Amino acid sequence: MRVHFTNLGCKLNQAEIDRLAREFAAAGHEVVGSLAEADLHVVNSCTVTGTAARGSRKAAGRGRGRVRTVLTGCWATEQPEEAARLAGVDLVVPNAEKDHLLARVQQTFPEAAAAEPVPCAPSPGGCSGHTRALVKVEDGCNMRCAFCIIPFTRGAQRSRPLAEVVEEVGARVHEGYQEVVITGVQISAWRWEANRLADLVQAILAGTDVPRLRLTSIAPWDLDDRLLDLWSDRRLCRHLHLSLQSGATATLHRMRRPYTAESYLDLLAAVRTAVPGVAITTDVIAGFPGETEAEFAASLATVEAAGFAKVHAFPFSTRPGTEAEIMPGQVSPEKKKERMDRLLAAAARAEQDFHRAHLGTRATVLWERPRDGMGHGLTDNYLRVQCPAGAGLWNRFSEVELVGLAADGVRGEIVARDPEE
Repeated sequence: MRVHFTNLGCKLNQAEIDRLAREFAAAGHEVVGSLAEADLHVVNSCTVTGTAARGSRKAAGRGRGRVRTVLTGCWATEQPEEAARLAGVDLVVPNAEKDHLLARVQQTFPEAAAAEPVPCAPSPGGCSGHTRALVKVEDGCNMRCAFCIIPFTRGAQRSRPLAEVVEEVGARVHEGYQEVVITGVQISAWRWEANRLADLVQAILAGTDVPRLRLTSIAPWDLDDRLLDLWSDRRLCRHLHLSLQSGATATLHRMRRPYTAESYLDLLAAVRTAVPGVAITTDVIAGFPGETEAEFAASLATVEAAGFAKVHAFPFSTRPGTEAEIMPGQVSPEKKKERMDRLLAAAARAEQDFHRAHLGTRATVLWERPRDGMGHGLTDNYLRVQCPAGAGLWNRFSEVELVGLAADGVRGEIVARDPEE
């Protein structure tokens, strides 16, 4: 059976899709890059915002009447009955059963029994075709932020064993990946026996030959100081995602976030002292219930003071069953849009400032697949670099000089290539 995977939402969802692709290929199915080639469409849905939920429903209907469709993920878990009623959806697999999705497919569709395994080739990109491998280290969340539906769709926090994670990272490196991203709902919640995230990162760096290791979302209240010492290993990317959500302490209190705007900025200062040149990215919500003009102004001031490399900005989106759904002081759509415009403008200025600060310096770029003949890649500290000469260097490193601003990053000129090139 030819299988096409569609992912919506976070890097955790993408890590799950990549794992499923490997499992289907190992069972003898062919993973294809387009829906037009497929017999089966697997959609990993998202529901973190209303927009994501709508996108999930739309994606599930794309193969209607042409291919069998399996819908899994967070929206399918939140709304299983509605998911099952969607035209074109043949099977719904909630998150709790996602690890057994292949077995569910083979049980539901007898024709899905494949003959001979077709394992992913040990080459850059494996089954996914991506430059970076995503490795899931934990799932679920024990927090009860007032706006967040994740605890309802992914359940309580749980962690994968340390040795299992190290083994998987090693396997992805063997397949040819030059960068591995460890991901989860918030990876700082990872625990195994007496070990915390710093111990896991140290074990990966010591136990594998991973050329680059990148971290994803870390809770601002749960950043282990020992982690900052590990950036002495240059393989660890200078990039931290520390979700702010609001830069106003009063709003944070209603969100049930256990920090203040002041303590968050203090944390950024400590991180930057320990890791020079670090890129700090974040999420910010505009228009949370009860957000006054003064609170939004304070939030905006915090964003402007933080010096973020990138801000993922969202208008508040009501999620069913969350505390924020019934909070007083719901902000009108018009007001949310106006605040989003101001927040996006501040985010764009911050990103430009971060880019501009690195012009005239040199950095190492891992090149991705070219787009329209232009080479694109990332530095370890999350600068997106464009360079025509990088177009033929997919999944290789080269040193570049950063010479100017580009539409979504910076322009680079190659000064030294990977010795293997």
